[in-house]
Amino acid sequence: MINLLFGLLCSTIVILGWSRSWWSAMTPGFDDDIITPTLRPIIFLHGINGHADEFDGIIALLRDKYRSEAAAPIMHSIGICEGSCSLLTPLPKQRDAMIDYLVKNAATLGIDRDDGFNIVAHSQGALLMRAVIQKLPHPGLNVRTYVSMAGPQRGQWGPCLKSYSGLGPTIEEKMARPMGWIAFYNPIAQHGLSVANYWNDPRHSDLFRREANFLPGINGYIGDDDESTRSMMAEQKDNFLRIGKAVFLGSSDDDCINPPLSSVFRFVDDDGNPTRLKDSLEYEQDTFGLKTMDDEGRLVIKAYSGYDHTEWLRVPHKDSAEISLFELAVLPHLQ
Repeated sequence: MINLLFGLLCSTIVILGWSRSWWSAMTPGFDDDIITPTLRPIIFLHGINGHADEFDGIIALLRDKYRSEAAAPIMHSIGICEGSCSLLTPLPKQRDAMIDYLVKNAATLGIDRDDGFNIVAHSQGALLMRAVIQKLPHPGLNVRTYVSMAGPQRGQWGPCLKSYSGLGPTIEEKMARPMGWIAFYNPIAQHGLSVANYWNDPRHSDLFRREANFLPGINGYIGDDDESTRSMMAEQKDNFLRIGKAVFLGSSDDDCINPPLSSVFRFVDDDGNPTRLKDSLEYEQDTFGLKTMDDEGRLVIKAYSGYDHTEWLRVPHKDSAEISLFELAVLPHLQ
């Protein structure tokens, strides 16, 4: 009897092994090297003057990496406020429109899962999506990982040097450091230009806190003298701390974010000297949760060198041996 059972067990193992080999041979795309855990759904958002199709290359790369539509994650590049709309619409209005869109279309987008979804955003879109996270209703959508690629997280002070930024000569002239505060710290600019909402001139910090109607609020540069402000700041912090991990990435050679390492919460003082992350108000006073996330090991802040502003979106030809910056710096945080 023992010999019989042993023989049956061996036969079963052989048959299963043959079946596995046959299945792999007959179904390319389903062998051991290709069956990879699927990523959570990913929401992508473009930057200023950008379009949803800027992420087509990254989406194609991920689909190819996971080899089949079935194995690839659910991915959506959101086309809200594309092109000039992203420049000419104030960010509070863009934020509220994005929240409304995500909440109303959560099931269609596949982001209403208990295990959450990921957000990957570029440039102004990265700043905008952080503000979205800080105001997402709870209980509601659960962001697992948020990745900011070259986002002006501490604001912009100086022109975008990209000749093809699309901002136009008039806006680019206004973004010169000596005169930006005159052009942007007024109600007309605040209601008509998104970049004015996060223009952060350290030489006119009082005006920045009083006149800019977006960045001071989401970064915690406003006073907490009244109960409504304290309540708003506490809610924003609670919402941000609900996400699993925050990843802020930038490059010291960024040719649009100015100063370049605003993307990783470094800035400059009123003399133009670089400042450190841990000396920033955002980190030191933990205004929306940066320090807490760092203490808990849920914060990633990394600056690279040698990459311009659009390199985060560039994908080499699939036959190339070159590894994209997205694969190098972003993808490991989504897995």
